[in-house]
This record gives sequence, C-alpha cells and structure tokens, in this order.
Amino acid sequence: MNEKPTKVRYWVLFVVCLVYLITYLDRVNISVAGPLMMKEFNLNKLEWGLVLSVFSWTYATCQIPVGILSDRVGARPVLAGIVAFWSLMTALTAQAWSYVSLVVIRLMFGAGEAGAFPTATRAFSHWIPPTERGFVQGLTHGCSRLGGALAPAVVAIIMARWGWRWAFYSFAIIGFIWAAFWYFWYRDTPAEFRAKWGGINQAEIDLINSGKSNKPKVKLPFATLLRSRNLWFLSLSYPTYCYTIWIFMTWLPAYLVEARGFSIIKMGIFASLPLLAGTVGDTLGGWLSDRIWRHTKNGKFSRRVVAMSGMLVAAAFMIPGALTNSSYMAVFYMACSLFGLEMAVGVYWAVCLDVGHQYAGTVSGLMNTMGNVGSAASPLVFGAILQFTGSWVYPFIVASSLLVIGAILWLKVNPEMSIAEELSLEPVVQK
Repeated sequence: MNEKPTKVRYWVLFVVCLVYLITYLDRVNISVAGPLMMKEFNLNKLEWGLVLSVFSWTYATCQIPVGILSDRVGARPVLAGIVAFWSLMTALTAQAWSYVSLVVIRLMFGAGEAGAFPTATRAFSHWIPPTERGFVQGLTHGCSRLGGALAPAVVAIIMARWGWRWAFYSFAIIGFIWAAFWYFWYRDTPAEFRAKWGGINQAEIDLINSGKSNKPKVKLPFATLLRSRNLWFLSLSYPTYCYTIWIFMTWLPAYLVEARGFSIIKMGIFASLPLLAGTVGDTLGGWLSDRIWRHTKNGKFSRRVVAMSGMLVAAAFMIPGALTNSSYMAVFYMACSLFGLEMAVGVYWAVCLDVGHQYAGTVSGLMNTMGNVGSAASPLVFGAILQFTGSWVYPFIVASSLLVIGAILWLKVNPEMSIAEELSLEPVVQK
C-alpha cells in the first residue's frame, strides 16, 4: 500500500500566510493613524504625502539584495531577521519625535519589508510542488490583502482605546512573536525539518520534489540574470499590475469621498469591499492556474490564460466604474476590477518559482523591484492627471490602458523555461 503524504507543507504555508497578513497590517496602519499623526506633528498634505511615499523608495531598492541574500544563506535566518527588523521600525514609528525622524524611520521600515515576499518565495522553492505554486502564491497574497482590509477596523479600535501609538506597538509585538517562532520552527528543506522535528514522511518529500530537476546547482551571477528575456518580459509586465493595485491602496478612499460623495464612515465600509474581492481573486487565480496546468500539462497556457484574463477583466471593469452615475455601482465595478487584477498576482509570483528554482529569491526580487517602480509612480501620476484635468475618469483610463499592455507582455513569458536552461548556466563545482 502506498503511503499517504503528510501535510507539513501546508503548515509552512499557513505560517507564511500569517507573515503576509502582518506585512499589510504594518503598511496600512499609518494611513489609518494619519489624521491624528498629522495633527500632532503639525504636517501639511505635502509633508504627509512624503511620509507615505518614502516607504516605496527603500522597499524597491532593497528587493534584489535581500533576494540574493536569501538564496545564499536560506529563508530561515533572513526572514526571521527582516521581520524582527521591520517590527522594530514599526515600534519606533510610535517614538518618532519630529517630521525628519518620522521620514527616516519609514525609510528604514521600507527597507525591512522589502525582503519579505522574495524570501518567502525562496522558502516555498523547497516546500511546494510545481502543481501547487500558483495556489500558494495566490493564497499568501490574498492574506496580505486581507491584512489591508482588516487594518482600518483594528487600528481604529486600538486608537480609540489607547491612542495611535499603541497601534504601532501592538503590531510590532505580533511581528516579534512571528519572527521568533519562524526561526525556532522552520527549516529550509523538508529533509532538515525531518531531521529536526520529524513528522514529515518520504511520500510528502517525494511529492514536493516531483517535477523538479535533478540537475546540479548552477552559478547565477546577477549580471548574467539580466540577460534573461523571459524574466524581462515578466518584470516589465509586473509594474502595470503594481501601478494599478496602488491606486486602490492610496486613492480609492479619496475617490469615494470626493467623487462619489460618501461620508467618512461609509467610505471606511465600502473601501474595504474591493480589497475583500481582491482577496478572493488572489486565491482563485493561483488555484485555477495550477488546476489548468495539471489537466493540460501546458505551463505556458495555464499561467498566461489566468494572468491575462484577470488583467483584461480589471481593465474592462475599471472604465465603467469611473463613468457610472451610481455611487454603489461604482463600488461594484471597482470590486470586479480588483477581483480580476488580483487573479494575476499569484501567477506572477508562481512563475518566479517556475523559472527561478534555487534562485527564486533573486528572480522574485528583480521582478518586485521593477514592479515597485509602478507602485512609486502610481500615486504621483494619478494625482498629477487629476490635478491637470480636473476629472477622476482620465486617471482610471490610463491605468486601464497600462493593464492591456501588461497582459500583452505575458505572451512572451514562458514559465516552462528555467533561468538555468535559458542562460545555459554552468553547474557549481563541488569541492
């Protein structure tokens, strides 16, 4: 009788889902605390905008270095270290004493969070079989969006009872606990986990290793990685996704209040609905891509069809969301748009595993660095178009057009071609 595989990989998935949720709790909390912080520090809108935007500067620039580090030394020490570091910065945000100190702390916070997703992707490279990659990436990113949707209510409750500083202290404590548990419990490979804790059988290890190449580890200098056309098409498409998602993260509340006439209370309720729809889209997109791959045995089709369909759905619903005369239909259309958009994100990160293998951290770091160029530009470009035209419609038209371009670029992405094969990398000589 064949032994039934154990489920230890799903416990790894669960713990990683928690840290994805924590990342967005820690990112969104400052937006919720913003009115009280602006008043206490006597900041104007421009100064506060800088406080919010500096996160993206260091978040983008530190992606690749931390991704490379996680590939070299493993996800266990790196992820524990960076979560502890950004949790410290979260706590220090509550101790900021001036505008300059707040900007510096948020710069450091962005640097800390930069390595979270690439390092987690690296962790999955040893724990998730190829046919489950889309699902786990969709689920983890869904948990991050869930964190963004939960943060306003949680922070508001904490602030009402203990003040805005305790919102940061509370989330910092959660991060420290997670980092300690991860370092204590997680191991970089199933074999190391079995040697330390047991509980995982050979059937699950064989399942995890199914479809993986038995070829020796290869050398991958970063300069060589930049020759990958496959990765460039993926990385050039990703900023169109990031540009659009940051519209929902930064401008949607103002859009609902100023363009749709919602009260602050109603805005708080209805602004969370698109994010909840996105949470469902995250999980569904990754699961659907994996299912299609299993049934068709065609990786290119399964990854492309889900990502491209999701981005085109997002582009299609965004325009009527901006044009409709009904405020409630606008929320519905925007929720449909974000649902489609988020169907793509798990597929993007699954392809980093598909092509990166033991260098998934570096590959995903490069993709996310490029993506965050879109994230950094989005709030500024959206605001500039709005200021210049006086219309809320044109900024959404620009975003919709970018999504069409991003979908077309997927036609050049081949998840079945690893970086090692594409670049004919040399195997590492064992000494």
